[in-house]
Amino acid sequence: MGMRLVDTNVFVDHLRGHPPAVAFFQGLRGASDVAFSSLCEAELLAGKANADPNVRSALLRFLRRWSKLEVSNPIALRAGDIVRTHGLAVPDAIIAATAVHHKAELVTRNAKDFRRVKGLHVRVPY
Repeated sequence: MGMRLVDTNVFVDHLRGHPPAVAFFQGLRGASDVAFSSLCEAELLAGKANADPNVRSALLRFLRRWSKLEVSNPIALRAGDIVRTHGLAVPDAIIAATAVHHKAELVTRNAKDFRRVKGLHVRVPY
């Protein structure tokens, strides 16, 4: 199996205690093929709950379990192309471009928008 890139919405579900998301992340324990985008980290940190230093620290500890993929210039260029050709919002295009660039399967609940992107493999986790 190749790398799996987990989208922000799956993390949000877990942080809100949504049972299928909690079970999904429990199933990832010890997995070395799981990653998230640095954009996902920014989106998660933007949540108001992270004004509390303890909540922010817990989130960052949780994310350290997996690999973080930085948004490089080639990813940014591809994301711009995806926005122009598929009409995705910039954050979604960056996530899609990251997955395509790293040949990763995108794990997201937002399959409808992402399925239009050529070369992107999408899986709905629950």
